[in-house]
Amino acid sequence: MKKIILLIFLSIIFWSTYSVNLNWCYKKYFKVSAYYSPVAKQTIYYRWNYRAEKRLNWQWIRWASWKRVFNGMLAWAKKYKFWTKIYFPWLGVGQVEDRWNAIVSAGNRWQKYDRIDIWVGKWDNALMRALSFWKHIRIWYVCPTYKKLKVWFDYSKFPIFSNFFQKTIWGIWLFMWRKDAWVKVLQIYLKELGYFHYKEATGYFGPITKKALIQFQKDNWIKTKYYWYFWPKTRQKLKDILKKKWLYKSIQKNVIKNKKTNKEEVKKIKKIKKDLTLLRRWLCYWYKTYEVKILQTYLAKLWYYKWKINWYYNEETLKAVAKFQIKHNIISKQNAYLAWYFWPKTRNIFKKTIKNKFINL
Repeated sequence: MKKIILLIFLSIIFWSTYSVNLNWCYKKYFKVSAYYSPVAKQTIYYRWNYRAEKRLNWQWIRWASWKRVFNGMLAWAKKYKFWTKIYFPWLGVGQVEDRWNAIVSAGNRWQKYDRIDIWVGKWDNALMRALSFWKHIRIWYVCPTYKKLKVWFDYSKFPIFSNFFQKTIWGIWLFMWRKDAWVKVLQIYLKELGYFHYKEATGYFGPITKKALIQFQKDNWIKTKYYWYFWPKTRQKLKDILKKKWLYKSIQKNVIKNKKTNKEEVKKIKKIKKDLTLLRRWLCYWYKTYEVKILQTYLAKLWYYKWKINWYYNEETLKAVAKFQIKHNIISKQNAYLAWYFWPKTRNIFKKTIKNKFINL
């Protein structure tokens, strides 16, 4: 009995520390991205090596505030004060302790909203987490005088793509002498189109890959001074051709995974498949079931649901389902009341969306 009372007491303390009184805060739109700290001897880098990565992301001490990086650190525009706290529904709370030249306020460099960067850790996994997060335009809550708010992010809420290298290659700059899994994906694509003639994809951008890429660029009338670079025009053209030839999805099934994260990815995929099999009946307003919890979890991962995950099909869940249905042309804005029902058509499209984004079957 004493143990039960103690657990109840601790749970009350826990939830009280994480509950946020929004009266202390005000709403604001931001363009949010993520960054990380590189470490020597990583298996992959966004740039080509550790030195270049360190120049881009620094490492442990941030020059703006002279503090070591920590869970909850934010980089924000110069017009905002240090130590300002921001509440990110579902993710956690961050505190401004850093500033970059690239993190600008609205109106500068064609930015419509203020930019903000979340530090998401170190090593390869943090890089993968940051690139999978990419960029989002969302409403967050700025709490400048809320001193009691605990600064901390739940990094498990920043999922990594199961087919990470295939999905992120379209934002990576590849060139001669680079060696990583992104180059391997490029070689697989060029081989499928008949340009890369080596017996297998090696992951090394050498003379054979250069020759294949130049031939692809010439055949598709891509004018550039530097034919051996895999940059925006070439990336977009390759992506368009793969989609037209129905090769994109078939190649995507050849998932290239980081050796260190292979077992973790398999577990994640199994968990997602299990959840989707459990999600098999009609759900509607005020339902209380484990299936609602699954629905909320994956709506949150798709950035439709940003509230506390529970077992209730409440108003917040209704709003998230409505956004999903409107986005996928299941209902119109005028018929938003139909979001009371998570019915078969919505469920089937929802499952396909989850599979394409996190499993890519």
